Amino acid sequence: MATDGDYGRNALWKAMMGEDILPGHAPGYELCKLIYTSHPLGAKIAGMPVDMALGEAREIRVDAAPDDEPAREFLRHWEYNGCDEVIAQLGTKARVYGLSALIFGAVDPATGDPIPTDQPLPLERLHQLDIYFNVVDPLNAAGSLVMEQNPNSPDFLKPPSAVTVGGRTYCKGRFVVLQNEGPEYLDYEGSTYGYSGRSSFRRCIYPLRSYLETQVANNQVAHKAGVLIAKIKQASSTANRMMQVFSTLKAERLKISGNENVITIDKDEDISSLNLLNVDGSLSGVRQSIIEDIAAAATMPAQILKSQTLAQGFGEGTEDAKQIAQYIAGRRRWLRSAYGFCDTVTMRRAWNPGFIRAMREKHPEEYGEKSDETIFREWRDSFTARWPSETEDAEAFETTEKKYRIILDTARLLYPMVQNSPDGMASLLEFVQTNINNTGSDLFTGELDIDTDSVRAVPPGDLASSAPQ
Repeated sequence: MATDGDYGRNALWKAMMGEDILPGHAPGYELCKLIYTSHPLGAKIAGMPVDMALGEAREIRVDAAPDDEPAREFLRHWEYNGCDEVIAQLGTKARVYGLSALIFGAVDPATGDPIPTDQPLPLERLHQLDIYFNVVDPLNAAGSLVMEQNPNSPDFLKPPSAVTVGGRTYCKGRFVVLQNEGPEYLDYEGSTYGYSGRSSFRRCIYPLRSYLETQVANNQVAHKAGVLIAKIKQASSTANRMMQVFSTLKAERLKISGNENVITIDKDEDISSLNLLNVDGSLSGVRQSIIEDIAAAATMPAQILKSQTLAQGFGEGTEDAKQIAQYIAGRRRWLRSAYGFCDTVTMRRAWNPGFIRAMREKHPEEYGEKSDETIFREWRDSFTARWPSETEDAEAFETTEKKYRIILDTARLLYPMVQNSPDGMASLLEFVQTNINNTGSDLFTGELDIDTDSVRAVPPGDLASSAPQ
């Protein structure tokens, strides 16, 4: 094991290789920060699940609106306010430390004074204010996010009604708290300075330490990979100085030789590389096992940490993709409170009186007699946000299933009418075939190609006897 002197000011190595790091070690705030900023897997464990959850844009719909202008205006303000980046920071910090908070503030441009953080923001004036979002970690809010420990309290293990950040109190409605996993009664977390959620590094500290050791081993193997072993005849005790010089010159020439060079050796001499085959196999297996242990401890699919393509065997790739899709869907549900918070702010900013007035002028028959607040509430109540990857497949399959059911039900209904007519049966088969081939679905790899001419050539009696019962 390396000592402090061997690695100078390497804080991560000193912290991770300490003798107190054993399975079950609970990391503190500083160690969680070091792992996130310096460990090769730290940022991937904390940030990649959040990045994958936010990897595609939501589809916004406002069903009460006569067109998609309110949805487009919402997306424009969403991007302008940087809500995706804010939510990504919130989720990542919550996974690093176990808890993070998003605080919301505003400055009145008319006076240049900030709206007091211990007072609710005037939502009806939100479009007139300069707003900002800040993401804070447990150190910024230390002492105000400990969670209620009284089991008889309505706020038992729930976020408080106010948060103090840098000595300034934010009232309810001005912040949202996100925890990684739920808090446990009287389970103090050093990384959050309170009884709250826990870091995603909590259960995998020891295998994260083992992973660092594999990095050292990889470096040692790489350092030895170019070693050549030269079995050269040694000069005898009676050899003169010229023989010794010749042997040394041969070794030096071997050392500097490269591609397209030619060297000569004696028939009893041999040159070979250092055999690292078994070392490479052992390192690869150990490294894979350590990554799988880290992924299991961090409750995330191992494929995310391995950065490998999904399995290609029949059915295996589908199951891998399904597992990752379910995991990402869970991360999105976890971020739902942050999305709801930002949605509310963005609606008020986007659907301001000026925009509503423009929509009223564009659609006077729809909005002419309605107040601004009534229009806003209609849009808000009909607002939906969907993830394309979670809706497209299910909706497409349901649509395809309905099409096939209608086609087959129609065929069953018409079959008794044409069962004794070769022409009628052929026409019915052509109807079924044409509609199934034109559904636009990739459910089947090929198209139906029924020889309906042969059906028309079948005598009526033979057709009836061969019909399915």
